[in-house]
Amino acid sequence: MLSVKIWARAGAALATVTLAQGAQAQFQPAETAATGGERDTIIVTGTRRTDRTVSESAVPVDVLSADDLASQATSDVKAALKNLVPSFNLQRNALFDGSAFVRPPTLRGLPPDETLVLINGKRVHRSALVQVNGGSLAAGSQSADLSQIPGAAIQRVEVLRDGAAAQYGSDAIAGVINFALKSNAEGLSLNARYGEYYEGDGRDIQLSGNWGLKLGSEGGFINLTGEYINARDTNRAVQRPDAVVLESLGYNVKQPVTKFGSPDTEAYRFFVNAELPLGDDALYFFGNYGYSDQVIDFNYRRPVAVTTTGPTGAPFTFGKSIPIYYLDRNSDGTWNADGRTWNDANIFPNGFTPRFRSTNTDISAVGGYKGEVGGLHYDASLGYGQSRIKYYIGDTRNPSLGPDSPTDFYAGSLEQRELNANLDLSYPLEIGLASPLNIAGGVEYRRESFLIGAGDAASYTQGIYASQTVRRADGTTFLVTHPVGSNGFPGYGPTSIVDRSRASQAAYLDLEVDATPRFTLGGAVRYEHYDDFGGTTNVKATARYALSDAIAFRGAASTGFRAPTPGQLYLRNLQTAFIGTNPVPVQVATLSPTDAAARYYRATALKPEESVNFSGGVVLTPTSAFTVTADYYNIKVTNRIGLTSNFTVTDADRTQLAALGVVDPNSLGVVRYFTNGFATRTQGVDFVASYRAATGWGKLGSSLAVNYNRTKLLSRRTIALPDGRTGQLIDNERERDIESLLPRWRGVFTQTAEAGPVDIVARANYFGKFTNNQLPANGGDKTFGAEISFDLEVGVRVADKFRIAVGGENIFDNYPDRETRLVYPSTGGPASGFIYPDASPLGVLGGFWYLRVSAEL
Repeated sequence: MLSVKIWARAGAALATVTLAQGAQAQFQPAETAATGGERDTIIVTGTRRTDRTVSESAVPVDVLSADDLASQATSDVKAALKNLVPSFNLQRNALFDGSAFVRPPTLRGLPPDETLVLINGKRVHRSALVQVNGGSLAAGSQSADLSQIPGAAIQRVEVLRDGAAAQYGSDAIAGVINFALKSNAEGLSLNARYGEYYEGDGRDIQLSGNWGLKLGSEGGFINLTGEYINARDTNRAVQRPDAVVLESLGYNVKQPVTKFGSPDTEAYRFFVNAELPLGDDALYFFGNYGYSDQVIDFNYRRPVAVTTTGPTGAPFTFGKSIPIYYLDRNSDGTWNADGRTWNDANIFPNGFTPRFRSTNTDISAVGGYKGEVGGLHYDASLGYGQSRIKYYIGDTRNPSLGPDSPTDFYAGSLEQRELNANLDLSYPLEIGLASPLNIAGGVEYRRESFLIGAGDAASYTQGIYASQTVRRADGTTFLVTHPVGSNGFPGYGPTSIVDRSRASQAAYLDLEVDATPRFTLGGAVRYEHYDDFGGTTNVKATARYALSDAIAFRGAASTGFRAPTPGQLYLRNLQTAFIGTNPVPVQVATLSPTDAAARYYRATALKPEESVNFSGGVVLTPTSAFTVTADYYNIKVTNRIGLTSNFTVTDADRTQLAALGVVDPNSLGVVRYFTNGFATRTQGVDFVASYRAATGWGKLGSSLAVNYNRTKLLSRRTIALPDGRTGQLIDNERERDIESLLPRWRGVFTQTAEAGPVDIVARANYFGKFTNNQLPANGGDKTFGAEISFDLEVGVRVADKFRIAVGGENIFDNYPDRETRLVYPSTGGPASGFIYPDASPLGVLGGFWYLRVSAEL
């Protein structure tokens, strides 16, 4: 969506600067043409010319100002973008392991790692998290963590809604999001915000500051940003039906025993952006340090079995989670049924709810030298980024260790490291047309590493109580089994350790010219070579023709790709479980496709996802104050990467796996791995209209953005297993989720007003209906209705330096439809207690109010 407030502060916030050249040049605040206004804002995303404006672009680009982000209730940039860009979606992902902390967004219904993220025009490193549990739309993806970028550091955001792999490389299938950091060389801005949800929980404190300093005597700057966030957790679940029975029996259980909502969060984030002019050249540097600590509930574990009235009205029994332990051993190695016993009640007499904790450390540093010689612009840069996530789980046990188990565990770490080196060149060549032919080209080297670190031994160890053969006095025996690893999230063990890297090289050429004053042509070609799967070449062509100053047509066609991420290539995760009726503890292995066990099950080397992208639209600018754009897009993606279904390991398989050198195949119960397995086509239309007006009493701005988006599964692979069995990449429920879990219609209307010291931002969000798909045994499919929410912020400036604002998000406290599948009469909710659909684009937390105070010093 085009910014509706750039006109309000264009003179102060969008200062004229020298724009860097090249594909991934240092991205500075844009110039604005003399007439002012957003349609004349110069963009640097989707083009390598230095004079291209929003309305002149051959592809759709949304420009979001710092004010657009600042007038949000949320402190999370991802959530702010959801409120501003209709095709950008974000789900809550409660109780989704690491996905509850690094929430995966989608653009145009495509997974998060099909959107390229840039800061100042440079590629942002990925999060260490591979979204194994991130929901159907993001399953298996590994993308940048946008929450590491504080809103106070951002000057503006450009969202390119078009395939751009030929211009920027891997990941740019759905589009590109480019964040420009603030570059002011003077001034100090401070912000404090306090808010809570209408339910009285989720107390949220945000403190931030931005400080600009001069660097040198020729217009250099160093800009510093700091942000602190402290947010309490929220809950939108009712008590679980089994816990209601336990309460009636006198057990002292939590209210509720499992919270569903947002995590307890404390975060610190720092950014620096600096540039030192050296004559016509310049040195630049930017980077960040971020640290966050978050905690959520996992599912409650009962101390005893209980029976209650089930969803059908018949009695339903919740079985006991963990049986008793037999402590005395017989001489033959069996355990004595008449000897001493032990039970979890000795530690957790009322049952227990594991608390899952994540600490996330994120750092990056980019330095470069740019300049111009003989009309040739150049930009050489070197960047490093790293994401490290550590997992902890407490208030739980490793059941296989019995009474010797600790109750708190360090479960291990994930780490992503990236090194990028770029040389970008640009030269305007006069060839006698309406504009010079802008020739841009460059080369890139990138090295990516993925690491998994082991947790405490107790978090993954298989103890002596994992499988107990118990003998009665009459000589008969029975088997008692206990899960292995820290209950809720077993730690990474020695067989999960990974330290793997891959390198890639790329070269590109980009051309753009105005053939006539009304006709613009562009083209790009890019070749990339990866040392693990080879090379790929992609192309793009763009065109724009203006019938008049008020009407223009634009279009683009491109091929694209997304290279498999290091996490998808090298993730190795082994967890111990009991599969079906098998009483012996076995490992569930999520493997790299290069692993010998995965190869046995017909894994092949991952290939890049490939795409073909077509877009076309019209731009109407009847007046300088009124702009309308409508763009159609069609994106076909083949070789999409995801996890296979579970392959059960048979005794015959184990014999073959041993012959292949697989370590301890007898413990393997299930194998799955990443593979190229299905194809989709996504089609849609983006409509954006914006209007601004100056009246006798103030300024008004209106913007309407509407997105229609539909994805269709074109094909899915089946895999022929060694014994003739078949396996498929995605099941029927996920196929339907891909096609219907996101609303097809989404709209945002924003109204702004300024009159003297008072400013107002009002916003209405529309979310169309969506369908959550489940197996019949889990209640079947359910369609949830369309929803509307309203946001409002009113601010007052005091003494020109201070601003006080009060606002609300979802001010009428709207919630999605309640869950009605498999509801228990005693609670009105499902067995989990969570009464709302986790996939709701509206969110499940209800209304939120806040007070914000800011100062410009």
